[in-house]
Amino acid sequence: MSAPAGPGRVLIFGAGGLGREVLQILRDIAASGRPAEAIGFAVDPSHRGAPTLGGLPVHDDAMAMVRADPTLSVVVALGDPGLRAATVERLSGARFATLRHPAAWLGESVTLGEGSIVFGHASATTDVAIGRHVLVNPGCTLAHDVVLEDFATLAPAVALAGGVHVEAGADLGTGARVIPRRRIGRSAVVGAGAVVIRDVPPGVTVVGVPARMLRGG
Repeated sequence: MSAPAGPGRVLIFGAGGLGREVLQILRDIAASGRPAEAIGFAVDPSHRGAPTLGGLPVHDDAMAMVRADPTLSVVVALGDPGLRAATVERLSGARFATLRHPAAWLGESVTLGEGSIVFGHASATTDVAIGRHVLVNPGCTLAHDVVLEDFATLAPAVALAGGVHVEAGADLGTGARVIPRRRIGRSAVVGAGAVVIRDVPPGVTVVGVPARMLRGG
């Protein structure tokens, strides 16, 4: 994958820890010489807290800002896949920024969908497809032919072997491992440190080594 153009002027939706991490990604992109500027944070009115964060204003009407400034892009910095999907739907019509940290390594045949965020020291080798609004945290490794569908979330240091397919909205915890050619079902949850050796059905939670379904999941 060739080096992408900078994201330009970006509004960060979400003012929690992930939002602050995204601010740092934008600053690192700018330091690398690509155009990137965080113009502030946006939150739902019910979550409005401090008026500023990281020296930037916190707003409570993202769509009004988007309508007022056609050059503005939004990145949805919410870790929960379902909440991220619902927010993207509410922001229909907005332009979404796609962020790739300068220290991420993506091979030339890797595709990266709109609104996705790839942190530094994540890597994807060859023929990897990353969908829309996917979150790939620091230290994740994606081997050949991995597929991450829309709104999938990989916590730090997740390792996916060749041919793994992660369906839409699945959430893999810190340090989870998946052996080759396994499938993680839609909206499934893989616990931190789990080792997946069998396909995970949609909507269930698995934990442990090897990963097993939680009782009642």
